[in-house]
Amino acid sequence: MWSKYNYKSGVNVKEQVESGVADTSRRDFLKLGGAAAATATIGAAAGAGFVLGRDPDANVGWGRTESGHDMYFDREPFRVDVAPTMEVAGELTRPEWSDFLFHRTRVLGAEMKNGWVPTTDWREIPDERVREYYSRYPERWADMYQSFEEKAEHAQNFEQHRSRFALGWAYSAAYMRGVKSDFPPSPKGHPDEVDFQWVKRTKQEFKSPKHASELIKKMAFKFGMSIVGITKMDPNFMFKNTMRGMPDWDESVPKHWKNVIIFGTPMNWDPMYAAIGYSTSYDGYFRAKNASGLMAAFLGELGYAARPQWPGSDYEIVVPPLAIQAGMGEAARNGILLTPELGPNIRLAAVITELDLEADKPIDTKVKHFCEECKICADSCPSGSISKADKPDAIVRGYRKFDFNQDSCWTMWRQGPTETAMGCRVCIAVCPYTRKNNWIHALVKETDPRDPTGITRKTLLAMQHNFFYYPEAEAYHGDWNGGRFAGYHQPPEWMRSENYLKVEKTWEYDGNWEGF
Repeated sequence: MWSKYNYKSGVNVKEQVESGVADTSRRDFLKLGGAAAATATIGAAAGAGFVLGRDPDANVGWGRTESGHDMYFDREPFRVDVAPTMEVAGELTRPEWSDFLFHRTRVLGAEMKNGWVPTTDWREIPDERVREYYSRYPERWADMYQSFEEKAEHAQNFEQHRSRFALGWAYSAAYMRGVKSDFPPSPKGHPDEVDFQWVKRTKQEFKSPKHASELIKKMAFKFGMSIVGITKMDPNFMFKNTMRGMPDWDESVPKHWKNVIIFGTPMNWDPMYAAIGYSTSYDGYFRAKNASGLMAAFLGELGYAARPQWPGSDYEIVVPPLAIQAGMGEAARNGILLTPELGPNIRLAAVITELDLEADKPIDTKVKHFCEECKICADSCPSGSISKADKPDAIVRGYRKFDFNQDSCWTMWRQGPTETAMGCRVCIAVCPYTRKNNWIHALVKETDPRDPTGITRKTLLAMQHNFFYYPEAEAYHGDWNGGRFAGYHQPPEWMRSENYLKVEKTWEYDGNWEGF
């Protein structure tokens, strides 16, 4: 099930060449009339770029946000009418409630607390909505059933690793408490009432929708976000029969849901790069959640209804495709939004509002072609959930995309060596786009989208595959499942328990050097 491919220098180069990943020939280099020299220059400058990348100020979202400088990538030359990673290939349908993994897992967890004992037969699932999902994907119930077994094994094994992960677990738990706070409050009641509870003043009239959008984006930065975009409300990405506070909702869309403000912030780079046990996503969730509440309150003070959407809130909308429509980024192979500045290292929140806003257009930075050739996330996936196909191989609700198995992904989440048995961000950590904001990263982001030959992309990917360390996919698992808690990079010094706590170090760190 899992890939045993290990991209270490000099390993399986022949296979890479045959697959077309590392097929850049000498002739291709010469065609660029100096590309070889440029490549050598980039290689020689990597040391300087590394030094810059270690600086915490190089992380977008840390120190530059309030001035609105985090979106340092100029999107305007790449604006298009239709996002290339949202190709329509069939009849467009709205998502069902059960299409969202966390909708299903919350219900299944509640059923188990009430005494239900899962079996290998999906038809015995008590909840009708969850049962309907597995009637469409019966093959995935085996993965979900395995996740129950993984959670039980986790409970028997994780405590023995507390000394190693103590600081990482404390870091995550601190943010988790914030995520579980009551701000913004969960909607209770009809949206025609609840969304207007934010309104404290009569409407302030804006000069134009453009002026309104400019202000809203500036405020998103003020509220701690790194990337922001605006799009029209698209019912194709609103869940059917779902409305928080209204259990019997029909398929209608509230009339005041005109526009969606979407924004995001990165998770802390260094814990995310390290082994799975050192962090969850709660730091990004906390900041995104707070920003959604602040934005809703801000809009309410100006007289406009708002409905925040934040991680863990059960959402009425599917946020990533709306973020793509808003020009924040494009869809990656692993199904996550990939942004020019942060790569896929972004956690999203949104606010639906009645305020008239000028929408942003999507962008085309050749991410589609990059992901078709790269496959690093698929080869590194500890659960084998990401498609390794050369081209998008699935149609989901009418859109063509790479296939992704939510349920098998969940099996890895339930064995992560954290107190909550939650989290796996391997596909984010290993993505070549997930880099700190040094000048080499910026150079690549500016060059590849402008190269119509694709040679830049092929050259860079060949270097990535051959000169960077990637653990075997199985190595990311806990030791009770045959892994070694591998990390793409080693943990930062402030997460190394032996540096601060009275513990005996009995482990070795896996991964590249710290902080690249």
